[in-house]
Amino acid sequence: MADLVLLGAGGHARSVLAALAMSGVSAYGYLAPEPSERLSGLAHLGGDESLDELDPREVDIVNAMGSVSSTAARRRLHLAATSRGFTVVTIVHPRAFIDPSVSLPAGVQVMAGAVINAGAQIGTGALINSGAIVEHDTAIGEHVHVAPGALLAGDVVIEASAHIGMGAMVLQGLTVGSGSVVGAGAVVTHSVPADATVVGVPARPFQELRTTEND
Repeated sequence: MADLVLLGAGGHARSVLAALAMSGVSAYGYLAPEPSERLSGLAHLGGDESLDELDPREVDIVNAMGSVSSTAARRRLHLAATSRGFTVVTIVHPRAFIDPSVSLPAGVQVMAGAVINAGAQIGTGALINSGAIVEHDTAIGEHVHVAPGALLAGDVVIEASAHIGMGAMVLQGLTVGSGSVVGAGAVVTHSVPADATVVGVPARPFQELRTTEND
C-alpha cells in the first residue's frame, strides 16, 4: 500500500486522521506552509511546493483541507495532486452509512455519522461532513462540501463546488447552483443560482438581507 500524505493541517486534517485511524490506517506525513501543533505526531514534509518532490508511485494523497465558505482552496489542492499523477484517496468513516446503491468516486470523504441514502450521486472530491444527511436521489457535484449537520432532502441537486453550511437545510427537489454558499443554519425554500450566497430562514441572498436590515 502506498504511503498517505495529507494536504493541509487544520481542523479537518484531524478529523480525517481520526477516520483513517478508525479504519486501521495511518498517514506518513503532511504538507502545509508551517508545522502544525494539531498534527504534532505526524511528520511535516514541507509546504505545498514539496508535492513535486513526492513520487506518485509511492504516495497517495489525502485532501485534508476543509472549507467554511468557498470550496476553491479544497478543489485547488485536489487538482494540484491529480495533475501530477497522484491518487487522491476516498475516505469513509466506519460510522457513516452509505446505501449500497451509492458509488463513491476518487477523493470523496464521508465523515462520522453521515448518511447517504438510496439513489444519491456523489461527485469527485465531495466532502460529506460529520452528521450530514444526503437523502434519496440527491445529486452532489464535484468538490461540494456538505458541512456538519446539514440536511439535503430528496431529489436535491447541489452543483459543483457549492458549500452547504453547518446545520443548513435544502428542501426537496431544489437546486443550489455551482459555487454558491448556503450559510450555516439557513433553510433553502427556493432554488439558488450559481455563485450566490444565501443566509437565514428562509434563505435569502446575503446582500438583499443586509439591505433590508439597514432600511
